[in-house]
Amino acid sequence: MSFISFKYAVFLVLMVGLYYIIPKKYRYLILLLGSFVFYYLSSGKYSLFLLVSVISVYLLSLLIDRENLKVKIIGEDVSKEEKKTIKNKIKKRKRLIVLCGILFNFAILVVFKYSGFFVDTFNSIFNTKFSVMKFVLPLGISYYTLMAVSYVVDVYRGKFEADENIFRVCLYLTFFPQMLEGPICNYSDTADKLYEGHKFDLDNMLKGSFRILLGIFKTLAISHRAGIFVDKIFESEVSGYLVFLGAIMYTIQIYADFSGCMDIVCGSAYLFGVELPENFRRPFFSRSIQEFWRRWHITLGIWIKNYIFYPISLSKLNMKVSNFFNKHLPKWASSFLVIAFPLLFVWLYNGLWHGASFKYVLYGMYYYVLIMIGVLLLPLLKKIRNKLKINEEKIVFKIYEIIRTGVFVSFGMMLFRSKTFMSFASMFARMFKCTNDSVMNFGFKPADFIVIIVYSIILLIVGIYKEKNGSLYDKISKSHVLIQYAVWALLMLGIAVLGLYGPGYDASSFLYGEF
Repeated sequence: MSFISFKYAVFLVLMVGLYYIIPKKYRYLILLLGSFVFYYLSSGKYSLFLLVSVISVYLLSLLIDRENLKVKIIGEDVSKEEKKTIKNKIKKRKRLIVLCGILFNFAILVVFKYSGFFVDTFNSIFNTKFSVMKFVLPLGISYYTLMAVSYVVDVYRGKFEADENIFRVCLYLTFFPQMLEGPICNYSDTADKLYEGHKFDLDNMLKGSFRILLGIFKTLAISHRAGIFVDKIFESEVSGYLVFLGAIMYTIQIYADFSGCMDIVCGSAYLFGVELPENFRRPFFSRSIQEFWRRWHITLGIWIKNYIFYPISLSKLNMKVSNFFNKHLPKWASSFLVIAFPLLFVWLYNGLWHGASFKYVLYGMYYYVLIMIGVLLLPLLKKIRNKLKINEEKIVFKIYEIIRTGVFVSFGMMLFRSKTFMSFASMFARMFKCTNDSVMNFGFKPADFIVIIVYSIILLIVGIYKEKNGSLYDKISKSHVLIQYAVWALLMLGIAVLGLYGPGYDASSFLYGEF
C-alpha cells in the first residue's frame, strides 16, 4: 500500500478514528491490528516471515532473562569459585542464545536478499553453474530485521528486561508507518510510546498532517519531477556537464524522496501521539563526509555504530592490535590504524545493506576511503590552515567545505544510481568530455527546471532557518492565523498544481523502499 495513495489516506483516517474511539488501555491493540492489516495488504503471504522474526526474538529474549534470573538466585552458601563457574556457564549460554537470535534473523534476510548474489559470485570465482531460486523481497525486511536483532542484543546487554507481553514486542516491530523505509527504532525509545494510549491532541493532529503534506509535496513536486531528467541521463550516453548535472539532480531526487517518505512516516505517527526518531538533519549543510553520514539516514548510522562498530572496536582482538600499534607506531599512525579495521566492516555492511551487488560494496568502500583519507590528512591540513591563518569558522570557509562535501556526495550518488560499477566508470569518464547537447533534449521543459530550482531554494531557506532556529512548524503555528492558512494553502496548491500524477509516475515506488 503506497503512502501516496487514496487507499492509504482512507486507511489512515480509519485508523485514527478507531484509535481515539476505544478506551486508552486498548488503543495499542488497534495499532497492532492495523499494522498487520497494512502489512498483509502490502505483502500477503510474506507476512509469515515477519511473524517468525517477532516470535523468535520474543522467545529467545525470555530465555536470556531466565539465565539472568539464575545469576540472581545463586545462594550465599555457594563459594566464590563455584559462583564464578556458574556465572561463566550462564554467560556462555546467554551468548549462544543471542547468537542464535542474530544468526536466525539474518539468515532469513540473507536467503531473500543475498542468496542470488552469493551464488553468482561463487559461480564466477569457481566457474560453476549453481542456480538459486529467485525470491520476492518481503516488505521492510532490511529494516525490521535490524530492529529484531537490536531487541535481542539489548536484552542480552542488560539494557532492559525482555518484555513478557508479546503484543508489545510485535507492535514495536510491525508499527505500520515505519515498515516501508524505517526509521530503524530501538525498543527502549519507542515501545512505551506505542503501548501507552495517547489522548487526542489537536496540535499533534495539525503537526502530523503538516508533515504528511510536506512529504507528499517533496515526493510529487520535486523527486518525481527530477526523476524525469535523471532517468534519461542515466539511460543515455551523455557527456560533459550533463553527467554532473544528472548526478546533482539524482542527489536532489533521492533526498526529496527519502526525506519526503520520512515526513509522511513521522507525520502519520504524530496522528497517534507517537514521536519517531528523525532520519535526516539537514545533511547538505555538512562540512565533511563524516558529518554527512551523521545527518543522513541517522537511524541506520546509529544501528551500525551500536551493533557493528562498537563490538568490533571493543573486541579482544582489536584491543590487542590497538595496544601493539600504540607501543610501536607514532601517535598519528596508531590512531589511524586503530579505527581503520572496525570502520572497514562498518562501510562494508553499509554498502551491502543497500543492495546485493558489488556496486553497493564499492559504494560503501567509496565512503570508507574518503573518510580514511580525511582522517589521515587532518593533522597536515590543520597545520596548513594555522600557517595560512585560515579561520575555519568564517562563512566563506564553511561554504567551501559544504560545497566540497556536496560534490563528493553527488559522485557517490552517481555510483549509487548507476546499474553497474562499469557504467559508473564510463559516466565519470564522459563527464570530462565536451558536449553540445542541451538539457531540453531529454524530455525536460524549462518549467520543470524552474519548479525544481525554486523549490530546492525554498527547501534550502527552510533548512537554513531550521539549522539556526529549530522547528519551522513551531514558528508557523505561533504566527498570525492568516499566515498559517497561507502556508497550508500554498503547500496543498503546490501538491495539486505541481505534483506529477498519472501513467509514468509511480507514486508507490519510493526509491529507498527497494532496499
